Amino acid sequence: MANGLSPEQTSQLSRSSIKQLIKKYNDSKQQDKATLSLIIEQLARTPLYFAVEKGSDVKNGTLRFVTLTTGGQVFIPVFTGPDDFGSLADKGEAVCLEPESYFRMLLESNCHAVINPFGSYFLMWPELIKNYMLPFTVELKDLAQQKNQ
Repeated sequence: MANGLSPEQTSQLSRSSIKQLIKKYNDSKQQDKATLSLIIEQLARTPLYFAVEKGSDVKNGTLRFVTLTTGGQVFIPVFTGPDDFGSLADKGEAVCLEPESYFRMLLESNCHAVINPFGSYFLMWPELIKNYMLPFTVELKDLAQQKNQ
């Protein structure tokens, strides 16, 4: 905590940064590759929120995600904060998950995910997660472990 912020405060700042980066990326019509790299980096470090069906067993990891369907495609919605749940707020409970955990779950489900689907949104598809996001997260974890040795 060298910066004087608690881990939760740091995560909250990072989630706010993700929202700003997504808006900037969308404003560029998904052409700003530097911003895309920053989004991937922030996502690899930041716990995000998921809507799970009421009654999901969070402690045992039995999560039933609330999903959205559009054009025949099923998406798992992901949120930078509980305030972004929009109409899903009444359909589920908010659960905050660490990046490595949710990247692995998304890959196992082979579903697309959408961050903040009710505002300036960002799509995550399985290949993006598998080839860029999860490896970056694992690399960060390995670096942190080496630093602590």
